[in-house]
Amino acid sequence: MRSRYGISIGNILHPTDFSHGSDVAFAHALRLALDAKGKLEILHVHREREAAEWDNYPSVRDTLCKWKILPPHAQKSEVARLGVNISKSACTGANPAAGVLDHLERRGADLVVMATHRREGIDRWLHSNLAESISTKSDAASLFVPFGVDGFVDPDSGAVSLDRILIPIDKSPDPQATVDAVADLVNAIGPEHVDIRLLHIGDPSGMPSPTLPVSDKCRWVWDTRLGSPVEAICNDADEFNADLIAMTTSGHDGFLDVLRGSTTERVLQRAKCPVLSVHADRESS
Repeated sequence: MRSRYGISIGNILHPTDFSHGSDVAFAHALRLALDAKGKLEILHVHREREAAEWDNYPSVRDTLCKWKILPPHAQKSEVARLGVNISKSACTGANPAAGVLDHLERRGADLVVMATHRREGIDRWLHSNLAESISTKSDAASLFVPFGVDGFVDPDSGAVSLDRILIPIDKSPDPQATVDAVADLVNAIGPEHVDIRLLHIGDPSGMPSPTLPVSDKCRWVWDTRLGSPVEAICNDADEFNADLIAMTTSGHDGFLDVLRGSTTERVLQRAKCPVLSVHADRESS
């Protein structure tokens, strides 16, 4: 899907370890790819050097049949008629994170959709030593779906419940790319009206003024809050009953930023909804 605001979400990568949590993330990836009429690549990553079992991959056709988008027993060709391109690939080895990053550098993606294991397991995917040795060139945004969180796409029905989005904003990093990405997301998958809350933590005089994309679906609300960023963001998300928190990360290390004790990583540890991470300097497509 060509973005209205310069950022595409039409090329999606979904790394999976075939767990239930990854199934929930897969539902989000498939729904986004379907509504954006884009491309979805399902990448199996595993610590052990073993061949991928293709039957273990989540079934796109079965899922679309369950969602009543395709009729029962639909053929593979009927998926293509929906305007979405699905592919499957594998990455095996002792370090799945290196494989994912290498894949992104070689083949690229607009959005990585993946499950996270919160405190005890997030570095199943990404290791802190990797942050010291690799500077990823990927501009991909990342949608993290924490284990135990239902998210905004129902895996059983495909129904979308994306009614409220929280965007914490500050002058640095510049939140414009995140504001644009959220507008694209809402335009692709959101219902008729989505409330988007722009939250600044601290003195109201320090609130930035990003350009708000014109969209009939987006209803923008500005607010400020005092307190530590993580506490304020998480408390506001709970009170707002946010379906998604969209965070801005600094520089091209945004995909690795979750490893460094960042605000994004600490919010992700506590979030009761998916977290979208977007690079502040992400270039337009």
